Amino acid sequence: MIRFLLVFLLIALPLRGEEFPALYAVTGVAANDVLNIRARPDAGAPILGALAPDADGVEVLGRSGNWALVNTGEGTGYASLRFLAREPGPAWSALQTPLTCLGTEPFWSLEIDPLAQETRFLTPEDQSPAPAPITGLWPAGPGTSGAGVGLPDGLAVLTGAACSDGMSDRGYGVAVDLFLGLSGREERLSGCCRLGAP
Repeated sequence: MIRFLLVFLLIALPLRGEEFPALYAVTGVAANDVLNIRARPDAGAPILGALAPDADGVEVLGRSGNWALVNTGEGTGYASLRFLAREPGPAWSALQTPLTCLGTEPFWSLEIDPLAQETRFLTPEDQSPAPAPITGLWPAGPGTSGAGVGLPDGLAVLTGAACSDGMSDRGYGVAVDLFLGLSGREERLSGCCRLGAP
């Protein structure tokens, strides 16, 4: 009976997959070498860029077999997961990691620092705004990919999803919708976020 119950639980409970995006560090690369970023998940593919042997805070957007999808320059490429180790800490959706979000038409950026409990909303007209307090944090719940950050003048809704800035071939793993009420005027802005401070 116990064996049956154990087998049932193993079949019935979904295995928790790794959540992306996530931050990784380069490991196992000689000090005088680099970790190549390739055009395809293939050791023979053309090299697009490289990561330093001591690089950390490398945002991995996803994986293809034993290869990690990462940004390089204005595009994306693949680095071998054999030489990348996930940095400790919870998933991005726990809202314990800084995020930098950006959008176009109009251009704007939003820096979210959950640890300092503050945000900064930048526009072309205001490139040095004072930090504003976070008014609420709603981390993603079990089985969901969305989270929310309360802003003094609205709400940022974050969703784990492939996102494009429309200006480059860079990839993003978090999409954002801002719902703002600036000076009594309601406004909705959409954009993409990357992990880490600016």
